[in-house]
Amino acid sequence: MDTSLRRIEVSSEPGKIYFLRVTWEEDLGSGFSVDLCDGQSVWRGKVSEEEVSKEAQEMEMKRDIYVDELCQALTAGGKQTNNYSFDLSKDPADSHTLHFSYEKVLKDVFFKLGSAELHTISKPIEVIKELINHGLDRSSELQARNEHLLGENERLGRERDYVTEELKKYVQAKEVLEQDLYTRFVLVLNEKKAKIRNLQEKLKQAQEEVESELQHRGDTSTVESKAPAEQDYEGSTDEESIENENPRPSTSARAKLLRSLHPPANADNETKEVKRMLGKKPKSHRKKEGRNS
Repeated sequence: MDTSLRRIEVSSEPGKIYFLRVTWEEDLGSGFSVDLCDGQSVWRGKVSEEEVSKEAQEMEMKRDIYVDELCQALTAGGKQTNNYSFDLSKDPADSHTLHFSYEKVLKDVFFKLGSAELHTISKPIEVIKELINHGLDRSSELQARNEHLLGENERLGRERDYVTEELKKYVQAKEVLEQDLYTRFVLVLNEKKAKIRNLQEKLKQAQEEVESELQHRGDTSTVESKAPAEQDYEGSTDEESIENENPRPSTSARAKLLRSLHPPANADNETKEVKRMLGKKPKSHRKKEGRNS
């Protein structure tokens, strides 16, 4: 069974304090009992499940929403007490009976949530003791919970301080590591730059050597191509060399030679022989022409 105890004021008696205790089994929608105490007298009443459903229908609200409103109004869950109002009225026919009503306030407009009929208890001291014991037990629970939360807060504070110190160490280590890595990176970068410049210089030197070699080869081939042409123009042919080695005798020399070898019988025969000899070519000359053809 769940129990809620709270302090309330009633609009019919301003300034007077009442203590309201509400107990229920599952939730307020299944019915609940009400104990109201002013410090001397105690009034008790009960609201059934049927009455709760009837009040919800009259309010034209869903049952779950109506139960939540009851919980906010009657139990300690209602933190904003100004949104709810309570009132007491005596029954004219029975002086031991009070009508307890509870309403919701919205901008000075009152919406009745429900009511309960309370009857005076003959032995209020027992109920007052129960109320005091419940208050003390609740206070002890809250104090223990508060101490537990304080311990958790202190523990979390110590952990926070430890984590903060560790973070500072990590930050310092990170900065040292970053500086070391940056220094190494600069050294490696400078070394790579030096290697790149060296390779570029070697590449440039190799390109210059290749270009010089190609230019030298081009000049040599040009000279060699010009030399045979000049030799061809300046040199003599095989026929000219043969003729120079074996010069053809002149006409007068041939005639004198023929006269000495074959003295002509007559002038006509001599003339024919001279013409025939003039038409002949040396054998070496004819062989050369054959090879050329």
